[in-house]
Amino acid sequence: MKVNNSSITGAALLALLTGSFASASDFQSPRTAALGGAGHAGPMLNDSIYLNPSYASFLQTYSISLNYLRFKGPATEPDGSSFYHGHYQNVSIQDGRTEVFQAGMGFTRQEDSRMVHVGASKTAIKQLGFGLGAKFILPNNSNDRIQDLTFSTTGIISGAFQAVFIIDNLLQSAAGKERGLYREYILGTKLNLQSIAMIYFDPHFTGDASGTGIYGQEAGLEFTIMSDLFLRLGAFRNSKAPFQQILGRGYGAGFGWIAPRLSMDFAISRVIAPIPATSQVFGMTMYF
Repeated sequence: MKVNNSSITGAALLALLTGSFASASDFQSPRTAALGGAGHAGPMLNDSIYLNPSYASFLQTYSISLNYLRFKGPATEPDGSSFYHGHYQNVSIQDGRTEVFQAGMGFTRQEDSRMVHVGASKTAIKQLGFGLGAKFILPNNSNDRIQDLTFSTTGIISGAFQAVFIIDNLLQSAAGKERGLYREYILGTKLNLQSIAMIYFDPHFTGDASGTGIYGQEAGLEFTIMSDLFLRLGAFRNSKAPFQQILGRGYGAGFGWIAPRLSMDFAISRVIAPIPATSQVFGMTMYF
C-alpha cells in the first residue's frame, strides 16, 4: 500500500503530541462543549465545579450529574484506523443549599488516568462570590499525583450582565505542564438578552512552554427555543480541548432540555487545529 510523506509526517506529529491517548486538560460538560468552552460567568448546575467554583453560591440546588464523552481523531494506520480515540466517564455532586459554604466534587475516568475536581464558594455580599477549586490527576501507569488549584470571583452586576475573574492552575507544576495545565487568567462575561439569548465571551491569557504566553478566547451563544429547550453554539481559539494536551481552535454545537428535577444535554465538539478531532458528549443532571 502506498503511503505519502504527508501522511507519515502527520501521523508522526500526532503520536509525538498525544502519546498513546490524549489526556484531558480538564473536563467539559455537554453544555460547555457546545458553547466552545465558554460560559465561565454563568455555569449551569455542576459545571461550576470545573468552570468557576465561585458560582456555586448562586446555585441554590442539590444536584447529581452523569456524563459520557467519546472522541476520535484522524487515521493513523494504513488500514484507516486510529489510535487517537477513546472515551471518558464523569460523575459529580454539588450542594449549593448549605449556609456556611457551597461545595461540589467531580470524578472523571479517562483513558490513561483518573481526575478529581473539588470546589467550594462563599458570597461576601449578595452579588459577589469567591471560590477555590482543586484538581487531582492520578495517572494509571504511575503513583505520581498531579495537583493544582483554581481561584475565582464572580460579580452579578445586574440581571442582564455578570462577570468572573479566574486564575486556573495556580501552582503550574512541571508535571501539570506536561498535560497542558498551564497557569491561565480568564475574564468571563455573560450578557442576558431578556432570557431569549445568552452571549458568553471569555478571553484568556495562557503561559506556554516557552514562557511567552498565548492569548485566546471562547465565545458562545445560548438560545431559548422553548421555555425548556435550548440551542447552543460556540467557538474557541488557543484554548484547551477537553481531550487534548495542547491548545487549539475549533467549534461546538448542541442542545439542552430542562424538565422539573432533570436536565439532559448533548453536544458535538470539533477541533480544527492543530490535530483535527471530533467528540460527542452526553449528560444528564438531577437537581433538587
